[in-house]
Amino acid sequence: MLSERIKLILSEHNIKQVDFAETLGISANYVNQLVNGKKVNISETLAKLIEETYGYSSQWLMTGTGEKNSTPSLTAVKVEFLKRVQKMPEDEIIALLAFANSLESVKKSFSGSV
Repeated sequence: MLSERIKLILSEHNIKQVDFAETLGISANYVNQLVNGKKVNISETLAKLIEETYGYSSQWLMTGTGEKNSTPSLTAVKVEFLKRVQKMPEDEIIALLAFANSLESVKKSFSGSV
C-alpha cells in the first residue's frame, strides 16, 4: 500500500509529515491523507520529486514493485542544507565552495601523517 511506503520513507529519514510536505512543496494535509490511506495514488510528478529528493524509486513508490532505492538517498540534514543553499546569493555560495575545497585540502594534508 502507498500509505505504508510513505510511512517507511518518513521513518527511515526520521522526518515529520509537515517537514516532508514542506520539502516537497505539498500540503501537510495531503501527506496526512497519504499516510492514513485516504489517498491511494500519487502523480508521477510527485513520485519523481520524492525520487530526486529522497532516493526512492518512483516505480516502487507508485506500484510497490521494483527496487526500493533508485539512488543514494539524501539525509534530512543534506536536504535542509540544499534548501538553504538554493536561497543564498552567489557570493555566499562561492564562500561555501571555497570552504569545502579547503576541507579537502586539510584532509589530504593530514591523511598522510596518520
